[in-house]
Amino acid sequence: MEWIGVVGIVAGLVFFVIAAMRGWNVLITSLVTAVIIALTNGMDVAAAMVGGESSYVTGLAGFVQKNLLIFMGGAIMGEFMDKSGAAKSIANAIMSKVGTKSPYLVLLGIAAVGAILTYAGISMFVAMFALIPLARPMFKECNIPWHLFCAAWTLGACSFTMAMIPGVPAIAWINAANGCGVSLTAAPVMGIVGSVIAIAVSCLYIKFALKRAQAKGEVYEVAEGESRIADDKPVPNVLVALLPLVLLIAIIIVGSQLGVANIVYIAMIVAVVASMILFGKHIDSQRDVLGNGAKAALGPALFTSAAVGVGTVAAASVGFTVIYEAIFSMPGGTYVSAATMAAVLGGVMGSGSGAVGIIAGNFLDPYLATGVDPAALAKIIATSATIGGALPNSGAMFGMLAAMGLNHKNSYKHIAAISIGAGLCALVVMIVMANIGIV
Repeated sequence: MEWIGVVGIVAGLVFFVIAAMRGWNVLITSLVTAVIIALTNGMDVAAAMVGGESSYVTGLAGFVQKNLLIFMGGAIMGEFMDKSGAAKSIANAIMSKVGTKSPYLVLLGIAAVGAILTYAGISMFVAMFALIPLARPMFKECNIPWHLFCAAWTLGACSFTMAMIPGVPAIAWINAANGCGVSLTAAPVMGIVGSVIAIAVSCLYIKFALKRAQAKGEVYEVAEGESRIADDKPVPNVLVALLPLVLLIAIIIVGSQLGVANIVYIAMIVAVVASMILFGKHIDSQRDVLGNGAKAALGPALFTSAAVGVGTVAAASVGFTVIYEAIFSMPGGTYVSAATMAAVLGGVMGSGSGAVGIIAGNFLDPYLATGVDPAALAKIIATSATIGGALPNSGAMFGMLAAMGLNHKNSYKHIAAISIGAGLCALVVMIVMANIGIV
């Protein structure tokens, strides 16, 4: 019965991934996936779907409870940036320096901004909503296919700043470091080397993807609902346009250092209010902007939550227990076993940070008891979990792609190449370094 449960988890997740690639609605496919996992693991289906702490609905609702306001605030702010022309003003200022002759530099520039924001502690969702309206006019000016935004964004926010680079305040790395009893700057050599490898491989991929798109004749296409700001329409001064973004970032960074509770929500409110005041004369109807932004947040939030619900059911199943017990006793050494454990848990749960949370709470002591370096173990677990969390069933993946106006079919390849492909290149080197004592 236990191995039937393992097969059920695999079958359910394979179905979930294939359905996502074919464009099926994630709310429907997540329900079906959760039922498949529950049935094959001998679980009470009703309890697994709408029961207690380990049910689909509880997992979904928990994520909505924690993140809906972040999605709404980010989407509303993005709507103000777009409809007022503030994003266009910033993009024009950047393009005047970079020029339109190098789309590759534009892509790397977007990646760099994303990396700076997430390294500073800004949630990748918050940073993404701020960057989307900024990137669109730049992509339009350079005629870059919009799906390549996903590649640039993945390098900046879903790669080395998730766990590798020293000191990053990412949830997965914080949980791993705390669990192993090390600081956020632990394993600096491993982290720096891993980051350099991930960045280098990702840059090569982005260049390849851009050339491939250009060879196919792909161009920028105006998205449905995207504002078309006339060239003669006045836009905010670039300094004014930047002010809400600066306020958002500054408040989060300063508030986080001071330990202010719920600082992200406070920063969001201040940024939205500032946008309403500063961009008021450039917007026809503030009511419509607020309403459209709020509506735009619902899809990404629910899509992400649905995938989290599936991971909640899978993590409570008998098959899940069999999987991690088998991994713990696998050959290859502690670091390989820990990396595999983290990647598999990240994949099953659809969340790298969720996987690290489970490992930190249940499985670290046996690994630490083998005498490995705690700093190296923490770095490997956090890095590997975020790689596993980038599989197609990831809750964050659904939410981000929906917010970008993209889907798995046209854009997941970029995520796979950078978060998983480049990440694995870095992880292999990091494991070798840990085994020879270079930490």
